[in-house]
Amino acid sequence: MSSGPHLAPGTRRRAAPLSESAPAQDAAASQAVDGQREGAPDRAVRPLLAQYFLAFANYFSLTPVLAVLVRQGWHQAGAVAGLALLAFSVSARAGSIVLSRWLDGQPGIRMLAIANVLTGTCFLATAAVSMALPLILLLAAGGTGVSVNGLIVRSVVAQRATGSRSRVTAFAKLNVMLNLAAAIGPIIGTTLFDAAAPWRLMVVLAGGYYVAAVFALTAVSSKDSGLNPGAKRFSLPRYWAALRSSAFLRQLMAASTVGWVLYAQLYSALPLYLFSVIGSRLQVATYFTMGAILIVLLQVPVSKLVTALLARGADLSTMLCAGVSLFAIAFSVLALAHGNEAVIYGAVAIFTLGEMLFAPSVDTAFMAAAEESAISFVATYTGKQFTLAVGEGLGAFVGGGLFVYVKDAYSPSAYWASCAALGVLAACALSVRRVRGSRARAGRW
Repeated sequence: MSSGPHLAPGTRRRAAPLSESAPAQDAAASQAVDGQREGAPDRAVRPLLAQYFLAFANYFSLTPVLAVLVRQGWHQAGAVAGLALLAFSVSARAGSIVLSRWLDGQPGIRMLAIANVLTGTCFLATAAVSMALPLILLLAAGGTGVSVNGLIVRSVVAQRATGSRSRVTAFAKLNVMLNLAAAIGPIIGTTLFDAAAPWRLMVVLAGGYYVAAVFALTAVSSKDSGLNPGAKRFSLPRYWAALRSSAFLRQLMAASTVGWVLYAQLYSALPLYLFSVIGSRLQVATYFTMGAILIVLLQVPVSKLVTALLARGADLSTMLCAGVSLFAIAFSVLALAHGNEAVIYGAVAIFTLGEMLFAPSVDTAFMAAAEESAISFVATYTGKQFTLAVGEGLGAFVGGGLFVYVKDAYSPSAYWASCAALGVLAACALSVRRVRGSRARAGRW
Protein backbone atom coordinates (compact mmCIF):
# COMPACT_ATOMS: atom_id res chain seq x y z
CA MET A 1 0.00 0.00 0.00
CA SER A 2 1.36 3.35 -0.83
CA SER A 3 0.91 6.93 0.06
CA GLY A 4 0.95 7.57 -3.64
CA PRO A 5 -2.81 7.81 -4.18
CA HIS A 6 -2.86 11.22 -2.55
CA LEU A 7 -3.97 14.06 -4.72
CA ALA A 8 -0.91 14.69 -6.84
CA PRO A 9 0.82 18.01 -6.25
CA GLY A 10 0.32 20.28 -9.20
CA THR A 11 -3.10 18.97 -10.20
CA ARG A 12 -5.02 21.65 -8.35
CA ARG A 13 -3.51 24.63 -10.10
CA ARG A 14 -5.98 27.44 -10.62
CA ALA A 15 -6.25 29.05 -14.02
CA ALA A 16 -5.00 32.60 -13.94
CA PRO A 17 -8.03 34.94 -14.14
CA LEU A 18 -8.27 37.15 -17.17
CA SER A 19 -8.32 40.86 -16.67
CA GLU A 20 -11.81 42.33 -16.87
CA SER A 21 -10.57 44.82 -19.46
CA ALA A 22 -9.19 42.15 -21.80
CA PRO A 23 -11.12 41.84 -25.06
CA ALA A 24 -13.43 38.85 -25.30
CA GLN A 25 -11.78 37.68 -28.50
CA ASP A 26 -8.40 37.52 -26.76
CA ALA A 27 -9.88 35.29 -24.07
CA ALA A 28 -11.46 33.04 -26.67
CA ALA A 29 -8.21 32.81 -28.60
CA SER A 30 -6.30 31.99 -25.42
CA GLN A 31 -8.76 29.23 -24.56
CA ALA A 32 -8.53 27.80 -28.07
CA VAL A 33 -4.74 27.68 -27.94
CA ASP A 34 -4.85 26.08 -24.49
CA GLY A 35 -7.32 23.50 -25.74
CA GLN A 36 -5.04 22.63 -28.67
CA ARG A 37 -2.10 22.22 -26.34
CA GLU A 38 -4.10 20.07 -23.95
CA GLY A 39 -5.13 17.82 -26.79
CA ALA A 40 -1.53 17.18 -27.86
CA PRO A 41 -0.01 14.45 -25.67
CA ASP A 42 3.54 15.03 -24.52
CA ARG A 43 5.28 11.80 -25.53
CA ALA A 44 8.38 12.82 -23.59
CA VAL A 45 6.46 12.12 -20.38
CA ARG A 46 6.04 8.42 -21.22
CA PRO A 47 9.65 7.36 -20.44
CA LEU A 48 9.29 9.23 -17.14
CA LEU A 49 6.23 7.15 -16.28
CA ALA A 50 8.12 3.95 -17.18
CA GLN A 51 11.11 4.79 -15.01
CA TYR A 52 8.80 5.99 -12.22
CA PHE A 53 7.02 2.63 -12.18
CA LEU A 54 10.28 0.68 -12.25
CA ALA A 55 11.95 2.81 -9.56
CA PHE A 56 9.05 2.61 -7.15
CA ALA A 57 8.39 -1.07 -7.83
CA ASN A 58 11.91 -1.54 -6.45
CA TYR A 59 11.14 0.81 -3.56
CA PHE A 60 7.97 -1.09 -2.61
CA SER A 61 9.86 -4.36 -2.94
CA LEU A 62 12.11 -3.25 -0.11
CA THR A 63 9.78 -1.42 2.29
CA PRO A 64 7.65 -4.43 3.40
CA VAL A 65 10.72 -6.53 4.25
CA LEU A 66 13.30 -3.95 5.33
CA ALA A 67 12.56 -4.25 9.05
CA VAL A 68 12.83 -8.05 8.89
CA LEU A 69 15.89 -7.81 6.64
CA VAL A 70 17.74 -5.61 9.13
CA ARG A 71 16.82 -7.79 12.12
CA GLN A 72 17.21 -11.27 10.61
CA GLY A 73 19.32 -10.74 7.51
CA TRP A 74 21.94 -8.34 8.86
CA HIS A 75 21.44 -9.54 12.47
CA GLN A 76 21.10 -6.06 13.96
CA ALA A 77 19.60 -5.15 17.32
CA GLY A 78 16.18 -3.55 17.67
CA ALA A 79 17.64 -0.07 18.20
CA VAL A 80 19.71 -0.38 15.01
CA ALA A 81 16.65 -1.60 13.10
CA GLY A 82 14.70 1.40 14.34
CA LEU A 83 17.48 3.80 13.32
CA ALA A 84 17.83 2.14 9.92
CA LEU A 85 14.10 2.45 9.25
CA LEU A 86 14.15 6.03 10.53
CA ALA A 87 17.04 6.95 8.22
CA PHE A 88 15.52 5.30 5.16
CA SER A 89 12.01 6.64 5.78
CA VAL A 90 13.07 10.23 6.44
CA SER A 91 15.48 10.34 3.51
CA ALA A 92 13.02 8.69 1.11
CA ARG A 93 10.33 11.18 2.06
CA ALA A 94 12.32 14.35 2.47
CA GLY A 95 15.93 13.80 1.46
CA SER A 96 15.34 16.28 -1.33
CA ILE A 97 14.84 19.03 1.27
CA VAL A 98 18.59 19.43 1.76
CA LEU A 99 19.08 19.48 -2.02
CA SER A 100 16.14 21.70 -2.97
CA ARG A 101 18.10 24.92 -3.38
CA TRP A 102 20.66 23.12 -5.56
CA LEU A 103 18.04 21.26 -7.61
CA ASP A 104 16.26 24.48 -8.57
CA GLY A 105 17.49 25.35 -12.06
CA GLN A 106 19.27 22.02 -12.71
CA PRO A 107 18.43 19.88 -15.79
CA GLY A 108 15.58 17.72 -14.49
CA ILE A 109 16.05 14.52 -16.52
CA ARG A 110 19.79 14.33 -15.92
CA MET A 111 19.24 14.80 -12.19
CA LEU A 112 16.63 12.01 -12.34
CA ALA A 113 19.15 9.60 -13.87
CA ILE A 114 21.72 10.53 -11.23
CA ALA A 115 19.16 9.92 -8.46
CA ASN A 116 18.46 6.41 -9.77
CA VAL A 117 22.17 5.62 -10.04
CA LEU A 118 22.69 6.90 -6.48
CA THR A 119 19.98 4.66 -5.05
CA GLY A 120 21.11 1.63 -7.06
CA THR A 121 24.74 2.05 -6.00
CA CYS A 122 23.83 2.44 -2.33
CA PHE A 123 21.65 -0.67 -2.42
CA LEU A 124 24.42 -2.58 -4.16
CA ALA A 125 26.91 -1.49 -1.51
CA THR A 126 24.70 -2.79 1.33
CA ALA A 127 25.39 -6.30 0.00
CA ALA A 128 29.00 -5.92 1.16
CA VAL A 129 28.49 -4.39 4.63
CA SER A 130 27.51 -5.88 7.95
CA MET A 131 28.24 -3.06 10.42
CA ALA A 132 25.43 -0.87 11.68
CA LEU A 133 26.74 2.62 10.85
CA PRO A 134 27.65 2.01 7.17
CA LEU A 135 24.33 0.23 6.71
CA ILE A 136 22.35 3.16 8.11
CA LEU A 137 24.31 5.69 6.03
CA LEU A 138 23.83 3.71 2.81
CA LEU A 139 20.08 3.38 3.42
CA ALA A 140 19.88 7.12 4.10
CA ALA A 141 21.74 7.97 0.89
CA GLY A 142 19.66 5.49 -1.12
CA GLY A 143 16.46 6.96 0.31
CA THR A 144 17.60 10.44 -0.72
CA GLY A 145 17.74 9.23 -4.32
CA VAL A 146 14.16 7.97 -3.96
CA SER A 147 13.04 11.36 -2.65
CA VAL A 148 14.76 13.26 -5.45
CA ASN A 149 13.15 10.91 -7.99
CA GLY A 150 9.63 11.71 -6.77
CA LEU A 151 10.30 15.43 -6.62
CA ILE A 152 11.85 15.69 -10.07
CA VAL A 153 9.25 13.54 -11.84
CA ARG A 154 6.41 15.65 -10.46
CA SER A 155 8.20 18.89 -11.29
CA VAL A 156 9.08 17.80 -14.85
CA VAL A 157 5.56 16.51 -15.49
CA ALA A 158 4.10 19.79 -14.21
CA GLN A 159 6.38 21.72 -16.59
CA ARG A 160 6.02 19.51 -19.66
CA ALA A 161 2.29 18.82 -19.53
CA THR A 162 0.60 21.76 -21.25
CA GLY A 163 -2.81 22.87 -20.04
CA SER A 164 -4.71 21.95 -16.89
CA ARG A 165 -6.48 18.91 -18.36
CA SER A 166 -3.17 17.53 -19.62
CA ARG A 167 -1.63 17.96 -16.19
CA VAL A 168 -4.52 16.20 -14.49
CA THR A 169 -4.16 13.31 -16.96
CA ALA A 170 -0.40 13.11 -16.47
CA PHE A 171 -0.64 13.11 -12.67
CA ALA A 172 -3.43 10.54 -12.79
CA LYS A 173 -1.17 8.25 -14.84
CA LEU A 174 1.60 8.91 -12.34
CA ASN A 175 -0.64 7.79 -9.48
CA VAL A 176 -1.67 4.67 -11.41
CA MET A 177 2.01 3.79 -11.95
CA LEU A 178 2.72 4.32 -8.26
CA ASN A 179 -0.09 2.07 -7.11
CA LEU A 180 0.73 -0.62 -9.64
CA ALA A 181 4.27 -0.53 -8.27
CA ALA A 182 2.87 -0.79 -4.74
CA ALA A 183 0.82 -3.83 -5.77
CA ILE A 184 3.68 -5.68 -7.48
CA GLY A 185 6.62 -4.62 -5.30
CA PRO A 186 5.71 -6.54 -2.11
CA ILE A 187 5.39 -9.78 -4.08
CA ILE A 188 8.87 -9.28 -5.54
CA GLY A 189 10.39 -8.35 -2.20
CA THR A 190 8.91 -11.18 -0.17
CA THR A 191 9.73 -13.71 -2.91
CA LEU A 192 13.39 -12.68 -3.10
CA PHE A 193 13.79 -12.19 0.65
CA ASP A 194 16.22 -14.64 2.21
CA ALA A 195 17.49 -14.00 5.73
CA ALA A 196 20.51 -16.23 5.03
CA ALA A 197 21.45 -14.20 1.92
CA PRO A 198 20.25 -10.58 2.36
CA TRP A 199 22.49 -9.45 -0.52
CA ARG A 200 20.31 -11.27 -3.06
CA LEU A 201 17.38 -8.86 -2.84
CA MET A 202 19.59 -5.76 -2.68
CA VAL A 203 21.53 -6.73 -5.83
CA VAL A 204 18.31 -7.25 -7.79
CA LEU A 205 16.91 -3.91 -6.60
CA ALA A 206 20.16 -2.15 -7.51
CA GLY A 207 19.90 -3.55 -11.04
CA GLY A 208 16.34 -2.29 -11.26
CA TYR A 209 17.43 1.25 -10.40
CA TYR A 210 20.18 1.16 -13.02
CA VAL A 211 17.58 0.16 -15.64
CA ALA A 212 15.35 3.01 -14.40
CA ALA A 213 18.27 5.40 -14.99
CA VAL A 214 18.49 4.20 -18.59
CA PHE A 215 14.75 4.82 -19.05
CA ALA A 216 15.20 8.32 -17.63
CA LEU A 217 17.99 9.13 -20.07
CA THR A 218 15.74 8.20 -23.02
CA ALA A 219 13.60 11.19 -22.07
CA VAL A 220 16.45 13.69 -22.46
CA SER A 221 15.72 16.28 -25.11
CA SER A 222 16.06 19.96 -25.79
CA LYS A 223 13.20 20.43 -23.30
CA ASP A 224 15.43 19.36 -20.40
CA SER A 225 15.49 22.86 -19.00
CA GLY A 226 16.16 23.85 -15.42
CA LEU A 227 13.55 23.00 -12.80
CA ASN A 228 11.23 25.92 -12.03
CA PRO A 229 13.16 28.57 -14.00
CA GLY A 230 12.48 32.03 -12.68
CA ALA A 231 10.50 30.83 -9.65
CA LYS A 232 11.29 31.78 -6.09
CA ARG A 233 13.70 29.22 -4.62
CA PHE A 234 12.97 27.15 -1.56
CA SER A 235 14.00 28.69 1.74
CA LEU A 236 13.67 27.08 5.16
CA PRO A 237 13.64 30.50 6.91
CA ARG A 238 10.81 31.61 4.61
CA TYR A 239 8.82 28.47 5.33
CA TRP A 240 9.49 28.83 9.07
CA ALA A 241 8.23 32.41 8.97
CA ALA A 242 5.04 31.23 7.27
CA LEU A 243 4.62 28.59 9.96
CA ARG A 244 4.96 31.14 12.75
CA SER A 245 2.41 33.47 11.20
CA SER A 246 -0.23 30.87 10.25
CA ALA A 247 -2.22 29.00 12.90
CA PHE A 248 -3.84 27.06 10.07
CA LEU A 249 -0.48 25.76 8.86
CA ARG A 250 0.64 24.86 12.38
CA GLN A 251 -2.53 22.87 13.04
CA LEU A 252 -2.21 21.15 9.68
CA MET A 253 1.40 20.15 10.32
CA ALA A 254 0.60 18.81 13.81
CA ALA A 255 -2.37 16.78 12.59
CA SER A 256 -0.57 15.35 9.58
CA THR A 257 2.54 14.47 11.61
CA VAL A 258 0.54 12.32 14.04
CA GLY A 259 -1.30 10.72 11.14
CA TRP A 260 1.96 9.77 9.44
CA VAL A 261 3.32 8.32 12.70
CA LEU A 262 0.37 5.94 12.67
CA TYR A 263 0.65 5.29 8.94
CA ALA A 264 4.33 4.36 9.31
CA GLN A 265 3.37 1.25 11.29
CA LEU A 266 2.31 -0.26 7.97
CA TYR A 267 5.93 -0.71 6.85
CA SER A 268 7.66 -1.07 10.20
CA ALA A 269 5.76 -2.92 12.93
CA LEU A 270 3.26 -4.68 10.64
CA PRO A 271 5.88 -6.64 8.59
CA LEU A 272 7.56 -7.79 11.80
CA TYR A 273 4.18 -8.91 13.10
CA LEU A 274 3.15 -10.66 9.88
CA PHE A 275 6.43 -12.57 9.57
CA SER A 276 5.99 -13.75 13.16
CA VAL A 277 2.44 -15.10 12.71
CA ILE A 278 2.20 -15.99 9.00
CA GLY A 279 4.14 -18.97 7.70
CA SER A 280 4.09 -18.10 3.99
CA ARG A 281 6.15 -15.18 2.65
CA LEU A 282 3.88 -14.94 -0.38
CA GLN A 283 0.85 -14.62 1.88
CA VAL A 284 2.59 -11.82 3.76
CA ALA A 285 2.91 -10.00 0.44
CA THR A 286 -0.82 -10.36 -0.22
CA TYR A 287 -1.64 -8.09 2.73
CA PHE A 288 0.28 -5.21 1.17
CA THR A 289 -0.86 -6.00 -2.36
CA MET A 290 -4.48 -6.07 -1.23
CA GLY A 291 -4.11 -2.57 0.18
CA ALA A 292 -2.66 -1.23 -3.07
CA ILE A 293 -5.42 -2.87 -5.13
CA LEU A 294 -8.10 -1.41 -2.86
CA ILE A 295 -6.60 2.03 -3.38
CA VAL A 296 -6.57 1.62 -7.17
CA LEU A 297 -10.22 0.51 -7.12
CA LEU A 298 -11.66 2.79 -4.45
CA GLN A 299 -9.57 5.96 -4.25
CA VAL A 300 -11.50 7.79 -6.98
CA PRO A 301 -14.97 6.96 -5.56
CA VAL A 302 -13.81 7.85 -2.05
CA SER A 303 -12.34 11.14 -3.31
CA LYS A 304 -15.65 11.94 -5.04
CA LEU A 305 -17.47 11.25 -1.79
CA VAL A 306 -15.12 13.56 0.10
CA THR A 307 -15.62 16.25 -2.53
CA ALA A 308 -19.41 15.93 -2.20
CA LEU A 309 -19.18 16.18 1.59
CA LEU A 310 -16.99 19.27 1.36
CA ALA A 311 -19.48 20.83 -1.03
CA ARG A 312 -22.22 20.24 1.54
CA GLY A 313 -20.33 22.13 4.24
CA ALA A 314 -17.97 19.56 5.76
CA ASP A 315 -14.41 20.72 6.32
CA LEU A 316 -11.04 19.06 5.79
CA SER A 317 -10.44 18.70 9.52
CA THR A 318 -13.45 16.35 9.61
CA MET A 319 -11.87 14.22 6.88
CA LEU A 320 -8.56 14.17 8.74
CA CYS A 321 -10.34 13.15 11.94
CA ALA A 322 -12.20 10.37 10.10
CA GLY A 323 -8.97 9.04 8.60
CA VAL A 324 -7.15 8.98 11.95
CA SER A 325 -10.19 7.33 13.58
CA LEU A 326 -10.10 4.53 11.01
CA PHE A 327 -6.38 4.06 11.76
CA ALA A 328 -7.31 3.64 15.44
CA ILE A 329 -10.06 1.15 14.60
CA ALA A 330 -7.65 -0.88 12.43
CA PHE A 331 -5.12 -1.06 15.26
CA SER A 332 -7.88 -2.14 17.64
CA VAL A 333 -8.80 -4.97 15.27
CA LEU A 334 -5.14 -6.02 15.09
CA ALA A 335 -5.00 -6.05 18.89
CA LEU A 336 -7.95 -8.45 18.94
CA ALA A 337 -6.78 -10.57 15.99
CA HIS A 338 -4.35 -12.80 17.94
CA GLY A 339 -2.81 -13.99 14.67
CA ASN A 340 -6.10 -14.76 12.89
CA GLU A 341 -5.29 -14.32 9.20
CA ALA A 342 -8.80 -13.33 8.10
CA VAL A 343 -9.12 -10.72 10.86
CA ILE A 344 -5.73 -9.25 9.87
CA TYR A 345 -7.00 -8.86 6.30
CA GLY A 346 -9.95 -6.93 7.70
CA ALA A 347 -7.68 -4.69 9.75
CA VAL A 348 -5.54 -3.89 6.71
CA ALA A 349 -8.68 -3.07 4.70
CA ILE A 350 -9.88 -0.65 7.40
CA PHE A 351 -6.43 0.90 7.59
CA THR A 352 -6.42 1.37 3.81
CA LEU A 353 -9.79 3.14 3.92
CA GLY A 354 -8.37 5.46 6.57
CA GLU A 355 -5.42 6.19 4.31
CA MET A 356 -7.76 6.99 1.40
CA LEU A 357 -9.49 9.59 3.57
CA PHE A 358 -6.49 10.97 5.42
CA ALA A 359 -3.84 11.27 2.72
CA PRO A 360 -5.82 13.22 0.09
CA SER A 361 -7.15 15.54 2.80
CA VAL A 362 -3.62 16.35 3.91
CA ASP A 363 -2.45 16.99 0.35
CA THR A 364 -5.50 19.11 -0.42
CA ALA A 365 -4.98 21.21 2.69
CA PHE A 366 -1.31 21.79 1.89
CA MET A 367 -2.11 22.74 -1.69
CA ALA A 368 -4.75 25.17 -0.40
CA ALA A 369 -2.11 26.75 1.82
CA ALA A 370 0.35 26.85 -1.08
CA GLU A 371 -2.11 28.75 -3.27
CA GLU A 372 -1.81 31.64 -0.85
CA SER A 373 1.96 31.91 -1.43
CA ALA A 374 4.24 32.67 -4.36
CA ILE A 375 6.87 30.03 -3.70
CA SER A 376 7.94 27.55 -6.37
CA PHE A 377 6.58 24.04 -6.88
CA VAL A 378 9.78 22.61 -5.40
CA ALA A 379 9.23 24.71 -2.27
CA THR A 380 5.58 23.69 -1.98
CA TYR A 381 6.28 19.99 -2.34
CA THR A 382 9.33 20.13 -0.08
CA GLY A 383 7.42 21.88 2.71
CA LYS A 384 4.69 19.24 2.58
CA GLN A 385 7.28 16.45 2.56
CA PHE A 386 8.84 17.82 5.75
CA THR A 387 5.87 16.96 7.94
CA LEU A 388 5.47 13.59 6.21
CA ALA A 389 9.13 12.78 6.79
CA VAL A 390 9.02 13.70 10.48
CA GLY A 391 5.88 11.67 11.10
CA GLU A 392 6.87 8.61 9.08
CA GLY A 393 10.44 8.73 10.36
CA LEU A 394 9.35 8.80 13.99
CA GLY A 395 6.73 6.12 13.33
CA ALA A 396 9.24 3.89 11.55
CA PHE A 397 11.72 4.27 14.41
CA VAL A 398 9.09 3.33 16.99
CA GLY A 399 7.72 0.44 14.92
CA GLY A 400 11.10 -0.99 14.00
CA GLY A 401 12.71 -0.42 17.37
CA LEU A 402 9.95 -1.10 19.91
CA PHE A 403 7.58 -3.63 18.38
CA VAL A 404 9.77 -6.68 18.96
CA TYR A 405 10.51 -5.58 22.53
CA VAL A 406 6.83 -5.05 23.36
CA LYS A 407 5.90 -8.32 21.61
CA ASP A 408 8.45 -10.31 23.60
CA ALA A 409 7.91 -8.55 26.93
CA TYR A 410 4.13 -8.38 26.76
CA SER A 411 2.28 -9.31 23.54
CA PRO A 412 1.67 -7.95 20.03
CA SER A 413 -1.79 -6.92 21.19
CA ALA A 414 -0.25 -4.53 23.73
CA TYR A 415 1.61 -2.71 20.96
CA TRP A 416 -1.42 -2.45 18.68
CA ALA A 417 -3.59 -1.29 21.56
CA SER A 418 -1.06 1.48 22.28
CA CYS A 419 -1.22 2.58 18.63
CA ALA A 420 -5.02 2.55 18.79
CA ALA A 421 -4.93 4.73 21.92
CA LEU A 422 -2.67 7.25 20.16
CA GLY A 423 -5.08 7.35 17.23
CA VAL A 424 -8.06 7.94 19.53
CA LEU A 425 -6.23 10.77 21.30
CA ALA A 426 -5.32 12.38 17.96
CA ALA A 427 -8.88 12.08 16.67
CA CYS A 428 -10.25 13.62 19.86
CA ALA A 429 -7.76 16.48 19.65
CA LEU A 430 -8.74 17.16 16.05
CA SER A 431 -12.42 17.06 16.93
CA VAL A 432 -12.08 19.41 19.92
CA ARG A 433 -9.94 21.83 17.94
CA ARG A 434 -12.45 21.81 15.09
CA VAL A 435 -15.34 22.59 17.43
CA ARG A 436 -13.51 25.35 19.30
CA GLY A 437 -12.15 27.03 16.20
CA SER A 438 -14.81 26.33 13.61
CA ARG A 439 -15.73 29.97 13.16
CA ALA A 440 -12.12 31.13 12.98
CA ARG A 441 -11.27 28.51 10.39
CA ALA A 442 -14.39 28.89 8.28
CA GLY A 443 -13.40 28.88 4.65
CA ARG A 444 -9.87 27.72 5.39
CA TRP A 445 -10.25 24.02 6.26
